[in-house]
Amino acid sequence: MSTYDSLQDSNTAVLTPPQEAKATENVGPCCSNCETPMPKGQMVCQCCGFYPTMGIFVDVDSEWERFSNPEAAPPKVRRNPVEEFFSAVPGWAWTLMATNLTIVALCIAGKILIPSTSVVFEFWGVWQLTLGLAAFEILHVTCFFMTATGDATISLIDFIVNPMKAWFKTFARLPKRQWLVIGASNALMLALTAAVIVGGIQWDRLWDWGIAPPAKSSLVSAIASAAANGPTNGKDLEGSVQDFAGQAGDVDDSANKKPDGPKEPPRTKTDCLVIGFELNSMDQVAKLYLAHETAGRLVYAGTVTPQLDDEQAKLLRSKLIAARTATPLLKITASATWVKPRFPCRVSYTVQTREGKLRNIQFEELLPEISIPW
Repeated sequence: MSTYDSLQDSNTAVLTPPQEAKATENVGPCCSNCETPMPKGQMVCQCCGFYPTMGIFVDVDSEWERFSNPEAAPPKVRRNPVEEFFSAVPGWAWTLMATNLTIVALCIAGKILIPSTSVVFEFWGVWQLTLGLAAFEILHVTCFFMTATGDATISLIDFIVNPMKAWFKTFARLPKRQWLVIGASNALMLALTAAVIVGGIQWDRLWDWGIAPPAKSSLVSAIASAAANGPTNGKDLEGSVQDFAGQAGDVDDSANKKPDGPKEPPRTKTDCLVIGFELNSMDQVAKLYLAHETAGRLVYAGTVTPQLDDEQAKLLRSKLIAARTATPLLKITASATWVKPRFPCRVSYTVQTREGKLRNIQFEELLPEISIPW
């Protein structure tokens, strides 16, 4: 035996053949799902059954594959569905869900803890709705211009025609600019919870800007004509009452009506002018004396009790007292306080007599003051 042979026998367990060392290194393709080495030309992963070209999984007998290919790596240990779910959801999505759920929880807590009769809900709901919508508009404009500066496919007209185009491109680039998506989502959640959970929003006030329609031009012309010609004969007030009773029956005799009698005629709206008023024992406006235009001239229409809230009633009283005058616009025998022709109102009635008087008058609303230089 030579010296070389003795050395070879003594170091058998120490030396590793070069071929075996290279066999442990993976230089070929790997499975895109479980990163198991795949021999060249192999279409399906023998470990997890993933079919890369079709993007599907097929059933694989792991025991048979390991028996037929002993060099294949052992299969990776699969995680349970809960771990798979939490690892699949990105971090920005958790932030988005947490912030939105916090907004919902705070609104529900406030709805439960604060009494339902509290005026806090009216201000809370309106301001939260306004804040949410304003924040979303600001973030929407910011998202559009930030996306348009780096993308030539977005033009200025897309802001109106296709406003969601910039958002779709932002979604595709997440988590980049995730603060835009999270902020816009929180802003919409603020507006939604304000309307659905908080409530207390008086929607009619959002559309009612307090702009009442002006009085008809024919009424203004009749006022100007009456003021230029001086007080005209509006007929005696007692005579007007008798005229009502003689032509249309007793206005207040509703108790004697038969149940099967004719229904009340349809009501008609018209614009009138306040020419005088009376105060009750509580120093409140109890009655308004009205005139209206018919056939191009101003005639006495009757009286009506204004249906106003406390604030409007106080404001009307102060304005009427400030506009008092000693001479009535029409010649009417009545103990009333006369005012200058500045205060139009809208009323409804059922019948108009030949003299132009109105029957069964009901107050509807005040109209903007008439600007007359006298």
